[in-house]
Amino acid sequence: MDMMKKVLNFVNENRLFEYGDKVILGVSGGADSVCMLHMLCGLKEQLGITLQVVHVNHGIRGEEADRDEIFVKELCKKLDVPCKVYHLDIPAMAKKKKMSEEEAGRQARYEIFENLATETGAQKIAVAHNLNDNSETVLFHLFRGSGLKGLMGIPVKRDKIVRPILCLSRQEIEDYLNRNHLSYCTDSTNNETDYSRNKLRLEILPYIKDNINSRAEYNIVNAAENLREAYTYIESQAEAAYQQCVADNVLLNCARKLPGVILKEVIRKWILFNTGKLKDITAGHVDMVVNLLYKTVSKKIELPYSLTLEKTYEGVRAAKQRALKEKTEKIIYEDGEIRHVENFSISMENKADKEHIPDLLYTKWFDCDKINKLTLRNRQPGDYLVVDDQGSRKKLKDYFIDMKIPRENRDEVLLLADGSHIVWVVGYRISQFYKISGNTKDIIKITYDKE
Repeated sequence: MDMMKKVLNFVNENRLFEYGDKVILGVSGGADSVCMLHMLCGLKEQLGITLQVVHVNHGIRGEEADRDEIFVKELCKKLDVPCKVYHLDIPAMAKKKKMSEEEAGRQARYEIFENLATETGAQKIAVAHNLNDNSETVLFHLFRGSGLKGLMGIPVKRDKIVRPILCLSRQEIEDYLNRNHLSYCTDSTNNETDYSRNKLRLEILPYIKDNINSRAEYNIVNAAENLREAYTYIESQAEAAYQQCVADNVLLNCARKLPGVILKEVIRKWILFNTGKLKDITAGHVDMVVNLLYKTVSKKIELPYSLTLEKTYEGVRAAKQRALKEKTEKIIYEDGEIRHVENFSISMENKADKEHIPDLLYTKWFDCDKINKLTLRNRQPGDYLVVDDQGSRKKLKDYFIDMKIPRENRDEVLLLADGSHIVWVVGYRISQFYKISGNTKDIIKITYDKE
């Protein structure tokens, strides 16, 4: 099949774009992003989209990075696509945030993409992951001991982020570039086997393809898609089980009656509640908690993020709570002006399918016309939510009790508030009063990045 047609079919099947969308493209100058840019330039009229390229110079590879920047600028000029370049000092950012340069660079790029999308009113952000990236990600998580969620691979879309060439293999991308006489930049670090992912790419996967199955990467990705379907069902069952088997931050003994796959997902949700993240939680850690459920009283285990779990008569208790976060109070929306804060992506929209607003845990849409001032903060006396269409109020304290949120954790829950009216209990529900309706004109979309 023609590569352009293959990508068009993939885009349409997954509904990555809507007619009239403004799309920001992350373009590094490498083969993948050059292929994505060239293809979308060829399809933009047919898809009814407009393009804006973003290139980020991380300040790491010296002359090589400057070469990439010049290349992307010249390519965009040739293709008549506007290009915006950002210069960052990623080594300094990584040191300050105590993370790897790779992780700091990724975080910074996505913050730039989100902020520019808000500034320009772009509906989508396109990044150039390919099929091989997807299979490598699945293997990487598999070898690390990830749970089911980590084995589902890279999603085709997540909120504004879309991956239009995720269906193409690296070989298909190179063939496309060669046929169209397109040059691209090569990152010298891609050939260094000091990095785990590079070892997968350069040594392990080629061996598997040469000695076991030449289409290994396709089979890995297909397996990941099957797991994604299964996980969707498992997650729904685990959510119901969580409400029954976790109380006052204790994983109750009744959880031992759950099917193993449901029990493990309940445990992951419980660990997430206590730590705020799951990045370093492996399947081995989850198994440790399962085993602790059957141990004698007072037995303890240590998990990442300084989480200590202790066996009690009732079940397993989080004996050591994470440190209480600093009190937060920041205005993020007032008088039509958006003020960005860390970990929150905020944008205005004037169109939405009001009948089919998706029910996402960390992304919500609100009727902006009803909001006076939106503040990010922790709980305060007098806080309440509206819980039905009749305007019935519930005290935030009572809501926390209903949701079995332990007293010692309630000061840590982030809230978006309009005065004493809680607009969104982040990670939980929103107030009925601020939901999108048929009379809504202006919409504010807010996403919380819990990682």
